Amino acid sequence: MMHSRNELPSQSRDLRNPSRHDGEYSSANLWTPAAEPQNDVQSWQVNDFSAGTIPESYEPRYAYPLVVWLTGGDCGIDESLDHIAAMSPQNYLGLAVDECLFDMPASDQHDFDMPIEFLKRLVDVENRVVTAVRSVREVLNVHTERIFLAGAGDAASVALLLAMHQPEWFGGCVAFGGNFPAAAKLLAHKADLAGKRFFLGAPGGRSAWQTTSSVRNSARRLVAAGADVSVSVNASESESLVNSRSLSEVDQWIISGILANA
Repeated sequence: MMHSRNELPSQSRDLRNPSRHDGEYSSANLWTPAAEPQNDVQSWQVNDFSAGTIPESYEPRYAYPLVVWLTGGDCGIDESLDHIAAMSPQNYLGLAVDECLFDMPASDQHDFDMPIEFLKRLVDVENRVVTAVRSVREVLNVHTERIFLAGAGDAASVALLLAMHQPEWFGGCVAFGGNFPAAAKLLAHKADLAGKRFFLGAPGGRSAWQTTSSVRNSARRLVAAGADVSVSVNASESESLVNSRSLSEVDQWIISGILANA
């Protein structure tokens, strides 16, 4: 599905800085199903490197969860926005952030060997995410405790790294495929990940065993760090990283976590 994006006013380090919307309203009714997701969302250009989706029935007084999807070669902006809408056409605000990929340091490098270019690029990507989120919050009501980071393929590796480096920014992380970032052991602290929520998805095709193995390895390492991890392996032979079943599972995973903390 191609999106027709409308311009909305936006103004652009912490994702949870106060805004005029914070804490005004809440809602216990998060289940609002609709038949055709693509007919129930609006898309808009947030800035030069990001775009967003808004439920057609957007209620300004309700603080919405926000899904921030990092894009890449495996999943571009339009596809990322489609995935967010397919999770639920009513429950979430969506944000797709482009140009977030970068090379990770080798696993045998120590902290003093970590390339300066990598650290600069990490900070640049984090700033892109912060800028995009703050622009959305200028015009839409975002629940600051319910910002979820997501990615597929190489962008999933970046999403995992950001979620481990800045765990206080996000209510959870969704990663389809990708690899456990070697730099995470240098940038994350075990205490910071205690109880943090991660959803890891893997394809189910026979030739996708390497991706599935990598996802299971990521899960083991996150659990060892104290994280709360859910793993979903596609039961069909489809080798697609993301499908409607897995997106429905992500929706249920997010909602169950919200209700558990309500």
